Formats: sequence, structure tokens, C-alpha cells
Amino acid sequence: MSTVGVLAGAELLKEACGPKDAPGTQDFGISWIDRLCDEITRAITKDVFPTRQGSVPFHTGLRRFVRTNVLSVAKAHNVASPPMEDVTSQVRDFGVWVAEQGFSQVCVRQAYWTGTRELIDRWGRMGWPGLAPEPAADGGRIAVSGEMVSRVAHCTFDFAERAMRQSLLAHQEATAGLRLGGDLRRRDVITTILAADDGPVNPAWDAALGYRLGGTHIGLLINATDRAHAEKVLQRAKTATSAREHLLLPPLATHWTAWLGYRKAVSAGVLDTLRRTLLGSDAQTAMGRPRPGIAGFRASHREAVRAEDIREKFHDAPRCLSFHDLSLEDLLLHDPSSAAMFVRDELGPLADSTDRAARMRETLSVWLSCGTHTATAARLSIHENTVRLRLNSVTEMLGAGYLERKAELLVALRLCDVLAAPRP
Repeated sequence: MSTVGVLAGAELLKEACGPKDAPGTQDFGISWIDRLCDEITRAITKDVFPTRQGSVPFHTGLRRFVRTNVLSVAKAHNVASPPMEDVTSQVRDFGVWVAEQGFSQVCVRQAYWTGTRELIDRWGRMGWPGLAPEPAADGGRIAVSGEMVSRVAHCTFDFAERAMRQSLLAHQEATAGLRLGGDLRRRDVITTILAADDGPVNPAWDAALGYRLGGTHIGLLINATDRAHAEKVLQRAKTATSAREHLLLPPLATHWTAWLGYRKAVSAGVLDTLRRTLLGSDAQTAMGRPRPGIAGFRASHREAVRAEDIREKFHDAPRCLSFHDLSLEDLLLHDPSSAAMFVRDELGPLADSTDRAARMRETLSVWLSCGTHTATAARLSIHENTVRLRLNSVTEMLGAGYLERKAELLVALRLCDVLAAPRP
């Protein structure tokens, strides 16, 4: 993105910077690429999209475009790097993405120039890893020539300008489509609704949205590639749960924003059906709890956002995250480092990231829920003697009085399932 066009023509950049076997093909690892992507993404967000600073989904979405083009730079210089997405399609996708986020064409231009400037500046401050010639015989690094740096900078800005024109055209087309389909009007109404904490319902809102704000609502976030994909996921969920209606809007961050509307309160069975349907879809989703009225419309959406924010903290997150299942984690994970320390203090060796520790945590958790060895063995499909042996090992690790802190133990076990198991 910033460098989105940086490499709409990687082959031309190769020609400008020298033949394939020229100095500068040494692989110094790819950790610098990821660090560079994060720094550029933060700089663009701060300068161009300041209202989205601190938004994890927005950073993730923007970084995807940045990374594609930084990798293109790396490929152009024979630096070993991970697979990358198609640059040409990403150029247009960036323009569409900015339009769907509700930002103007000016932001497209600013993002390109900010990102291109940051790429060259920060790459240089890193010492041009990947561009630097092979180390000298005495182990010292030979400096990158000023001529090479000049050629790379010239080509980078040249391609950024070309790609920017393609992104601007895609932004213009996407904006026209959003206006024609009514998405821009609906998004303005939604922004107004979500910005208010209370107040009466404007009678015109239902008509503007094509969605009734009475009844019960479940807010959803759908990480889909495009509208057709998001619509497919939402329609399946609507059909499976017999929802009265649905509302789908382009991303407010990286996820398509949606609601399912029901005439009356949603039962636990319907909620479970919705969760299972979303788990079976081919998109990552998050869902809030069913809540009534306009206040519930706002609250369920915010819960879906909070559930999605937990995803990056998960050791192995399920495809669908339900706030109903994660309300405790949401409360406790505002400070992940403190949560990890709590888990370590309560579970000791049980918090280790080994298969044996995981089996013992699972057994202990089920036993605390079931209360008997027999029920635990049946739930886990193992022998009762296996349950006894594992619980004996737990006692050896935690001490005979570990059940005196049963509440803390249950919370620590639950958190350990979310966090990447901290090592000693």
C-alpha cells in the first residue's frame, strides 16, 4: 500500500538495481521484513488514519497491503522471504479497501507517499538488510553504494506513483458502487446510532437501513474477502436460526459488520445453532450476545468487537468467537502480561506448553466440573485409572491443598486455554 506500487513492476525494479547475480543477494533472514512492515503500518496509521490508531483489526488489514509490497521489494533483490500475494490485484484492492473504510481519495494519495517515504527511510536506518553486499573476508559488512540506493529510491517512487493511479481509480469505482447500493447512507446512519449511548429511535432509521431496530439483535463481525462472501456467510446464519432479517455493511475496520434481527428473545438453542453454523463457515467471525431494542443493537455489536479483539491473544482461536463464551476472558485479558503471570502462579508446571501438561489441565478442568472420576473418564473417553493417575500428578505439582483455591484454579485453567501457554 504505501509501497503498493512500490512494486507493481518488480521485474523493472530488478533491472534498475542490477542483474540477478549482482552483490546484494545475501539472505540476512526475514525478521527485518516483519519489523519494517509493522513500523510502516504504524506510521501510515498515525499520519493518514489517526482515528484508527489502536485498532487491532485496522492495523491487521492495513499491514496486509504493506507487507505484500515490502515482500515485493525483497523479491526484487533476491532476499529470501515468505510467499506474497499478487501485487497487481493488491493495488486495486487497497483502493477498494480505503473506500469501504469510509476514507477519501486524499487518504489513498497520502498513504502511498507516507508509506514510500517510510520504506526508504526505515530500510536505510536498518542498514539496508538484503541489499547489503556479502560480508568481507574479515567478517566486516561492505557498505551499500550510494548509487544503488539512489536507483532503488528512484524506482520505488516511480512505481508508487503508477500504482497510486490504479488504486485511485479502484477507489472511485468502489465509492460509486457503495453510493448506488445505499451503503454510504446506511453507514452514516449506523455511525450515528453507534456513537450515541442512549436516546430515542429516529423513525427514519428503519427505512434508511431496511432493517427494524425493534426486537432482538445479534451483532456479528465477518472477516470475508468481499461482499458476496460475507453475504453468503450471513445468509446461512439467518436461514439456520430463522432470523427475521439481516443487515450487512462494508467493514468499519477489517471485518464486514452485520446484525441478525429476531422478533423475540433468542433461546439458548438458537444461539448454539448460530455458533455451530458460523464455526462451519469458511470465514472467521465474532458474535455478540442477543440483546433487545436499540440499546441491544449497539451493545451486541460492541461485544462482537471485543470478542474479535481477543482473537490475537488466543493460543488456538476457534473460527467463531462468541462473547457469551468469552466474557470472563474479556474482563481478565485487558492486561495479558498480568494474566499470563496469574496463570503461571496458579498452575505452576501445569501451565507448560507440553502435551502432558495440556492433558492434565484438561483432565483437571473436567474433573472440577463433573465432580467424579467416573464422569470425568466418560467425558474424556479414558479409563478411570488414567484419571486417578493424572490427578495424583496434579497433586504432586500443586500440593495437597490446591483445591483451597478452586475459584482461582478454574479461572487460571480457562485463561491457559486462551493464552499461548507461558514457559518458565
